[in-house]
Amino acid sequence: MTITSPMLGVDISATPSANDSGIALGTRVLATDGQEYLYVLAGSAITQYDCVGVDEKYTANPLTKAIADDGWIIGFAQVAFASGDYGWVATKGSNINSRVAGSCAADVTLYTTATAGVLDDTSTSQTNIDGVVCVASNGTTATASVEVIATWPRSTTF
Repeated sequence: MTITSPMLGVDISATPSANDSGIALGTRVLATDGQEYLYVLAGSAITQYDCVGVDEKYTANPLTKAIADDGWIIGFAQVAFASGDYGWVATKGSNINSRVAGSCAADVTLYTTATAGVLDDTSTSQTNIDGVVCVASNGTTATASVEVIATWPRSTTF
């Protein structure tokens, strides 16, 4: 994807361990396909394509029910982060990937799961994440990444 915001030095695939770029946490940039990216600090290790929650200090962690219930910003890590890395997470647009549970269907409501960073279409004891839908199903029995469209993802608890 290409950054369309007029900002120099943005590399959405980079995850440096120090914020040497001078980019402020919480900065947003626009990219192709209506994508928006948010500059964050990883509060823990984040697997590539994890759905993440971002708190008011712009610290990102793999999404859990508790994080969703607290109303954190929802995003999608398109690259892996080590704890303490800085980088960009997608917050909306198309042609974004997210990790989903096995047999997760396309075009249905998605929920948090017991596995941090993974979404699914099973609602049992989980929190609905509005504004995001899988473009295709995960036809496997294992967690996999699939393309999602994120219009403005948020927890239904808020």
